[in-house]
Amino acid sequence: MKSKQSLNLILVLPFLLLSCKTSHPVDKTEALNSIKILNADIISFINRSSELPGFKAIGFLLKQPSAPLPFQSDTSGSHGFRHDFSFTAEKGIYKWDTAKRVFVKAKDTSLILIRFPMPGRPGSECSFILYEYETGKTRSKPVFPINIRAKLFTGNKEELNISHRACISEGMISSISSKLNSDSLGFSFEMKREGSFSVKNGKLNSSLLILEKGKEIMRATLNVLIDYHPPLSYSVQKISIEQKLFNTELSGTIDYGSINPSSDNYDQEFNKNTRLELSNSDDKGTIGNIVLSPDGNSGRFDYFIRLSDGSEYRLTDQIMVLKKLSGKTP
Repeated sequence: MKSKQSLNLILVLPFLLLSCKTSHPVDKTEALNSIKILNADIISFINRSSELPGFKAIGFLLKQPSAPLPFQSDTSGSHGFRHDFSFTAEKGIYKWDTAKRVFVKAKDTSLILIRFPMPGRPGSECSFILYEYETGKTRSKPVFPINIRAKLFTGNKEELNISHRACISEGMISSISSKLNSDSLGFSFEMKREGSFSVKNGKLNSSLLILEKGKEIMRATLNVLIDYHPPLSYSVQKISIEQKLFNTELSGTIDYGSINPSSDNYDQEFNKNTRLELSNSDDKGTIGNIVLSPDGNSGRFDYFIRLSDGSEYRLTDQIMVLKKLSGKTP
């Protein structure tokens, strides 16, 4: 459970929250209000994005088992890649059979072209084109996409442009460059792993940028020091986080190499070797710190926001979207 909680923090925080040193802690009322505003901004942004034609169309495609795509949603809404997908075998032009509610292959071609009506817009046709799709194999993943190039149109208008490239070395992902662009939304993610099993130490650096109508919504950087363990794995030693979402900033470090994972007081070990500070970018006031604390009497730990007066509030209760990202139900 301890290792799972640590992994969740690594995965979730980068997709949530540039930072500078803050000058003063804000009081409890102001801190909770800042978090409430952040939560409202996140929900509003998600709602706006989900209404964009391109994302509505993609959402429809992902839910169709008959769609000739390498990525699909399951009944719970989780996304994943199909291990049995063959881009070569699935090439062709497909049309939506309204009566049977399935995609039917109309003819062969050199790519995958899927035509279907825009959800909620009768008579408006969408075209999703998958130009390229390649996968590679890592030690932990039998199928990992290394090359994706796709576009989505409504009529003759380009709604989405998707590109993704990744490299694999020594059986592990060594770099990722992913971009998604629409009229109003831009998303880019970069990751690079340095070092190899021939040396002890290495780095894993990543960055994420989201723009809405040219305005920066989120910028995040995650720099990780790692130790290689031949022949199969590496371990995290230290994480440095610099991130901003709307007007809320998160900065700090987690010194995993100094934390005893089997300690009976794991929360104290974690907090002693961790500094994660939430602040308001407008007035540079410190909202609070992210800490690990006991989760009731269950013997488990969870992440909390500790305010200036020492009071603590569960992170997923204050920032609701984290419940879904961390796999928790509201």
